[in-house]
Amino acid sequence: MTKPDKQYNLEGVEEKWYALWLEKGYFAPDPSGCEPYSIVIPPPNVTGSLHMGHALNATLQDILVRWKRMLGFKALWVPGTDHAGIATQNVVERELSREGLDRHRIGREAFVERVWKWKGEYGGRIIHQLKRLGASCDWSRERFTLDEGLSRAVREVFVRLFEEGLIYRDNRLINWCPRCRTALSDLEVEHEEVEGLLTYIKYPFSGGSGHIVVATTRPETMLGDTAVAVNPEDGRYRDLIGRMIDLPLTERRIPLIADSAVDAAFGTGAVKVTPAHDFNDEAIARRRIPPLPFITVIGDDGRMTDDAGKAYAGLDRHTARKKVIADLKALALIVKEDRHRHSVGHCYRCKTIIEPLPTLQWYVKTQPLAAAAIDAVRRGKIKIIPSSWENTYFSWMENIRDWCISRQIWWGHRIPVWYCDACGEIMVAREAPGSCRKCGATGLRQDEDVLDTWFSSALWPFSTLGWPGQTDDLRTFYPTSVLVTAFDILFFWVARMIMMGLKFMDDMPFRDVYIHALVRDSKGEKMSKSKGNVVDPLLIIDKYGTDAFRFTLAAFAAQGRDIRFSEERVEGYRFFVNKLWNAARFITMNITHVSEDALRDALKDRDALLTARGSFLDLPDRWILSRLSGVAEEVGRALGEYRFNDAASGIYQFVWHEFCDWYIEMAKHIISDKAEYRAGTVACLIAVLDNSLRLLHPFMPFITEEIWQGLREYLPGSPESIMIAPYPTALPGDSRAEEEMRYIMEAVTGIRNIRGELNVSPAAHVTVLLKTFGDGSERILNQNIPLIRKLARAGEVRAGKALEKPKGAATGVRDFFEIYVPVEGLLNIEEEIARLMKEKMKVAESLKFLEKKLLSEDFLARAPKEIVEKERAKYRELVLKDERLEGSMKRLKEMGVKNG
Repeated sequence: MTKPDKQYNLEGVEEKWYALWLEKGYFAPDPSGCEPYSIVIPPPNVTGSLHMGHALNATLQDILVRWKRMLGFKALWVPGTDHAGIATQNVVERELSREGLDRHRIGREAFVERVWKWKGEYGGRIIHQLKRLGASCDWSRERFTLDEGLSRAVREVFVRLFEEGLIYRDNRLINWCPRCRTALSDLEVEHEEVEGLLTYIKYPFSGGSGHIVVATTRPETMLGDTAVAVNPEDGRYRDLIGRMIDLPLTERRIPLIADSAVDAAFGTGAVKVTPAHDFNDEAIARRRIPPLPFITVIGDDGRMTDDAGKAYAGLDRHTARKKVIADLKALALIVKEDRHRHSVGHCYRCKTIIEPLPTLQWYVKTQPLAAAAIDAVRRGKIKIIPSSWENTYFSWMENIRDWCISRQIWWGHRIPVWYCDACGEIMVAREAPGSCRKCGATGLRQDEDVLDTWFSSALWPFSTLGWPGQTDDLRTFYPTSVLVTAFDILFFWVARMIMMGLKFMDDMPFRDVYIHALVRDSKGEKMSKSKGNVVDPLLIIDKYGTDAFRFTLAAFAAQGRDIRFSEERVEGYRFFVNKLWNAARFITMNITHVSEDALRDALKDRDALLTARGSFLDLPDRWILSRLSGVAEEVGRALGEYRFNDAASGIYQFVWHEFCDWYIEMAKHIISDKAEYRAGTVACLIAVLDNSLRLLHPFMPFITEEIWQGLREYLPGSPESIMIAPYPTALPGDSRAEEEMRYIMEAVTGIRNIRGELNVSPAAHVTVLLKTFGDGSERILNQNIPLIRKLARAGEVRAGKALEKPKGAATGVRDFFEIYVPVEGLLNIEEEIARLMKEKMKVAESLKFLEKKLLSEDFLARAPKEIVEKERAKYRELVLKDERLEGSMKRLKEMGVKNG
């Protein structure tokens, strides 16, 4: 085995191993696998680039897939991208704008070709970035939501739903984006609290006999009012119901009506009713018999229409608002304007304020589909993890509204509906009809709209596997095993996939839904470009390596708790990578201490070695093998329950502390001083490193492959790559070895603590007496005196029940014994007390300064929250330090008295 370099060099390592994995086809499911395990990637937008949310999501999926692959499952991770209708169209429209063009000037066909060209040039960026992250997707199965196979699935679903009466067309109020010029579903509207004005306007009664005051946040829409409404129980207005009002700024008269939905406590209790521009008003209008008229005064471009009147037609809606208010003031019809905080809907893509508009759109009737989806989760057929999200899911699904699926853009799945201009027939078909089925005319016109992007995404779990064809992949890998996703698309995507999967496959699309947390910045703030706190994952990877970055994400991915990401944490796990590298380097260097024949004999029966059945194994060997078994069981259980942070923590604690800090230090002693166990210990080092690398591989794929390849020559029968090596599972433990090692570790820890508290020089070999409380501890300690001496840097060490505490000795109390360390000659007690006193005075000064700072109301009010908390944490640390110093001084004074 070639000795590794002194330091782990990232350069070229990740690219080398990823290329090998691709070349060997390891990402494809193994046909000989025991049972299927499948995941479909939440398809990132083709316009996207890797952000922290993608990185967390992909890392967790990759951990699961690599783990299951190593367990022998037929593991498939299906990759792909989403065509992202509005987002992608916006990108290409901006390109055209820079060229002095727009999509209408070049026409639909040329525009769609232009988008496909853009996708060919830039659409693969996110895929390349996922590969850099180490994603072990089967790239031979990569899909795109607009590829031919998925387009066929989309048409099939649309036609079937239409034939069953679950898709229909209706003219009703919808959310409209004047910038994107398209309808949006409720889920595509982001509501934001804004500071606005509540304007109180006098609406004069017809005939010149008084007025009623109406409060509104949107004065410009009053031009489309068709009534004023009050609550029928509101005594202030009961006698006025039925009177007519002269609508200001228009020549129309509107009625004062009663409706129980009116909130008498809002404003004046009288509200303007604008059915064409407000959802609540639309409901009021439709409850009337006959319904109130709808007057559209704002067009799809956000400008006032001719129906708004000559004075306002053509004005931008925001400009119109200012003019309406100015005109009302000129007529003395404004009572007052109050500042008012309220929620305003914005387009989720371009952030433009949406406009409710009545338009003709296509809808999916969702309630019949939602019933089965609710039942699947309620009966446990689909588990949502953490389960706290189930109530949110039920609440939304039980109050679901019909889904507006048509979009007035050009990039996407065009709606498979054709109109006959000759006779008005409407045809819904899987393929374009050649002629009208009713009159035979050939002049057919396809619907101009495309489907909501989420419509095709809702079919992702089965369309990517070949549906509507009955493919081998579909039979083998559907339902998928788990969906790993963020909470913000639980309804956009997850709920709709459940509805569509149950409808068209008669089975749930996945067994588990794991909802991961949000990655925030180090202060707990949500990352956003406007705040300037966005962290680029690729820059972190370039600086610290993919393995350290992935492990950081996993280590902090606790269920239901957002991740506070900081570069310092990644740096910390980069130290872990170095620790692992140094451990491998030590083992490599010590293999030469054992003859090839002896090592071969020790390694030939690895099952016997791993179950600690070899007589050539010393106590530390049996202990570390037992702990390896325990951590393998712990990690497997944690991953099975999606406790990624617990799995990462278990491996980290084992490798860093038990394997590196304890066992390797003990192995040095055995290799140098116990020839009879030397071969067994070296074999044990190799076996534990091998299994530790395999435990770590799903989290840190590159460093583990790099080290493991150098170890393979000592692992007879091992596969070509750690990727396809068996994942460690629980083996029989050795509780006796763990109990006996506990005595040794307690003794060493206790001696080290005393040395540290008394500031004893590392070069000083202290005398140690261990007064035991039982025969078991006495026997084990005495059998391992040389090991204790080496680890604790002790001189003479004695253990026994009959030992007495020497005069002036430092004492440590452990569970099974007391530790006595005579300090005479080790340190000058008076000088040490003086040193501690000086240090204590410095601490007192710092505490006084911080106390004054933290009691200052000015500091607490002005300083950022994180700075205040940092100062408080510093204060707590100093208090603890002061207590430790006081304790050490007290102990030294007691020892001085006894010595005297």
